Amino acid sequence: MSKKLIFLLFPAILFAQNLNLRLTTTAYMWQRQETPEISTNHLRAYQLAQLTLSKGNLSFHAFANLSNDFREKQTDDPRFRFYNFYLNWRNIFNRFNLKLGRFAVYSGVGVGTIDGAYINAKIFKFLSANVYGGFLMPRNQKFALNDDPKNNFMFGGQLKFSKGSFNASLSYFNQHRKPKTYEAFRADSLGDVFVQEISPTSSQYQIVSGDLNYEFSSFELYSRLDYDINRVKFSRFEFSAGVNLMERLKLSAGYDYRDPRIPANSIFSVFNYSVTKEIEAGIHYRISPLLRVYVGFSNVNYVDDKAQRIVVGFDAGYGSVNFAKRLGYAGELDGVSAQVYYPMFNNKFIPNASLSYSSYKLWEGGEKHKDIVLALGGNARLNNAISFDIQTQYIQNKVYKSDFRVFFKFNYWLFTNLGFIK
Repeated sequence: MSKKLIFLLFPAILFAQNLNLRLTTTAYMWQRQETPEISTNHLRAYQLAQLTLSKGNLSFHAFANLSNDFREKQTDDPRFRFYNFYLNWRNIFNRFNLKLGRFAVYSGVGVGTIDGAYINAKIFKFLSANVYGGFLMPRNQKFALNDDPKNNFMFGGQLKFSKGSFNASLSYFNQHRKPKTYEAFRADSLGDVFVQEISPTSSQYQIVSGDLNYEFSSFELYSRLDYDINRVKFSRFEFSAGVNLMERLKLSAGYDYRDPRIPANSIFSVFNYSVTKEIEAGIHYRISPLLRVYVGFSNVNYVDDKAQRIVVGFDAGYGSVNFAKRLGYAGELDGVSAQVYYPMFNNKFIPNASLSYSSYKLWEGGEKHKDIVLALGGNARLNNAISFDIQTQYIQNKVYKSDFRVFFKFNYWLFTNLGFIK
């Protein structure tokens, strides 16, 4: 794949007029208690690079990450990942857009990252369509094609209608993914143990979906319906509406029906499972330009039980406080979280702090646990090109009696006119 992608990259470099580069260096330090007697210290560093080369309607985009643990050697270190690497040609004949390479797909029900092609076409003034297809990238996101492309691929498309504040679309999504073959110990009828090669079948998704969104004056509406072709049943229905009763007061309500999205041919398809039906409502009130309060409630119905969620909170300028309570089948929880930040020195330095506390039970009558998370940090912007962040975090829960972590990030941004060829 490397030679093919570099071949695509060469004309973009040669003819590029503009270079947009962002480098982000981060370091994460923590200590892990492997056993009561043994602890390990970790320092994992990440180097991320986002690159865009462009001229007119043609551009090249890349996003890569190199990471390594400098205190404890980890499997596959150093890890080199490519999140995207593609050419984008826009407004071809004033009608088409084309992508070639590795890129993320967001096309209605179709979501994923592929090594392939994407074409968007403007059919009429209010009607457009897109189609895409390609191989799923390797699980480790390395700079190579999937080594089993015939069993790991994705394709689909979307038809979109948009006029004013009314938007509607119909989309199709087909994905096949086959887990790698592995070996496991098995026993025969006599109890003798042997090694057997396990070759899982390819799991499949095939879904068609329709959605619409409409906004009119003080009213807004959204609806979505998914149909699972392989399982021959509707898998999701969503409806939500909001209305501004006055300039400061907004009411919202919604209904959500979900059937677990389980791929065909997977082991999970033979298990018993059930749908969930959720009803939710909320109130948002703006007291002043800097103060907003909100209340939300939802009820989730399972086959023979139910659960509730209640949220109350407010935003006040540079801070916010949120209270949450959960009841019923999904567990019990009482929690509060607060965040605050304040820009200083003409936004050159922004300190921040947050606190989260929760008390919960995983089931009714179960043991009560408590979680505490404290964070303190800040962002400093030296100029338009350089900034850095530092964040400290303290955690206390049922797993970590006392856990302290430090996170550091350095950003460098460059935008310049190359002008190799005029």
